[in-house]
Amino acid sequence: MEENTTQDKYVHGMDWGQGEVSLSDLNNYRKYQYDLVAKYVGKEILEVGSGSRGFTKQILNENADLNKIVSIEPSVQLHKLYKDKYPFPDFVSSACKDIFELDASDFGTFDTIFFIHVLEHIEKDKAALDHTHSLLSKDGYVLIEVPALQWLFSGHDEMLGHYRRYNKSMMKNIIDPNKYDIVKLWYQDPIGVLGSLFFFKLRKIKLKSDQGRDLVSKQGGIYDKYIIPFEKQIEKFITFPFGLSLTAVLKKK
Repeated sequence: MEENTTQDKYVHGMDWGQGEVSLSDLNNYRKYQYDLVAKYVGKEILEVGSGSRGFTKQILNENADLNKIVSIEPSVQLHKLYKDKYPFPDFVSSACKDIFELDASDFGTFDTIFFIHVLEHIEKDKAALDHTHSLLSKDGYVLIEVPALQWLFSGHDEMLGHYRRYNKSMMKNIIDPNKYDIVKLWYQDPIGVLGSLFFFKLRKIKLKSDQGRDLVSKQGGIYDKYIIPFEKQIEKFITFPFGLSLTAVLKKK
């Protein structure tokens, strides 16, 4: 893939936090995301849409015994911007590739494939999951987190290049039952729904603005420090019928 940022069709507004506080700086949130699916994580990992590499770093923080992590990022601009952000060990590699460009001859197969806030950026999301099946080793897992509730779709989603937000029915409709078993599918972060509704849907705050960066720096810090740990404890015992995000665990048939 040529490094021509003027023709980068993927980046949209995903570089909004460059040089500022961004979601990759919200440590409790990153750990919360990981812990949702931690029990299904293996030793050979593909991370689709690595972005700022914050989740790559989280995977490493949580695992002392890994064979390989391959992070792919289709945006030339984001890949160039963040590929050297952290000093990763040699078994971690990155490539500027679209999921549809990847096959098993490139890096082999994987026992775990992450789509953490990525499927919403892919127009042909079902085709992406169908293709992913060929990259999984026997009994491998696909671990997915996406923004939830289409009625929350706002200018925030448009700026980030989201095609959609999901509910459970939408997610089930893109999963081929001949390729995957749905191990678990659930909502999380119900308090986040209120924040998204107020700041992005009603007040129409744009992240790629001084007001948006201030929002993440201040309210985002409060959210990360207090709300996420509180919800994490509650969600150990209660599964809510709605939430800001939807998580799916799929197992290869």
